[in-house]
Amino acid sequence: MSSALHPRQLANLLRATIRSIEERWFDATHRVHTSGNASVRNPSEVVGQIRDGEAYVPVRAANARVALADLPIHDLSAFTFVDLGSGKGRMLFIAAELPFQRVLGVEYSTALHQQALQNIASHRRSKQRSQTIESIHADAAEFEFPNENLVLYLFNPFGPEVITRVLANLRQSLLRHPRHIIVLLLWPENSHLFSEVDGFRLHRKTRRYHIYETIHP
Repeated sequence: MSSALHPRQLANLLRATIRSIEERWFDATHRVHTSGNASVRNPSEVVGQIRDGEAYVPVRAANARVALADLPIHDLSAFTFVDLGSGKGRMLFIAAELPFQRVLGVEYSTALHQQALQNIASHRRSKQRSQTIESIHADAAEFEFPNENLVLYLFNPFGPEVITRVLANLRQSLLRHPRHIIVLLLWPENSHLFSEVDGFRLHRKTRRYHIYETIHP
């Protein structure tokens, strides 16, 4: 009996090998540990409620950088970057390679938040152009958005229940403090919820990412 791999199996194995090499390279060159999926099962492991949170899956750096390059912004220093469901912090370090005013991660898992803090403390700052990187231990459904121009980033960190609450908070924040807000969704699974938000328009829609921004008068 032949033990040769089917072409599809071989392709999957090759992709997995490349992904593993990318993961190790990113962590080694940034002096962090952001690799490996992680999920939360116990309510005692989070701040707030578990609701419909998804597992942490680290973003591929190449995909993230392509999406960031497509943001409709001329002056990144006028914006704060916020990653909702930031996990161990990989996207924070990628975003901090750009001159955002500051980079914030919001993570409700205590273990992932602690790992992010360790990564922030140890990461190599030679590529950092953003002034500040911070991980905030908070429930995204209850998070109060800063009164600044924002880039909100989501890589499917939770489902429709939490997204609906996040969008309600975002609407109220915009009513209190009108400003330029951009929403970047990577491999979005619930983008229809964002397309229904009053005051936002679609800037770009590709297979990998969708970008929405506030409508200016």
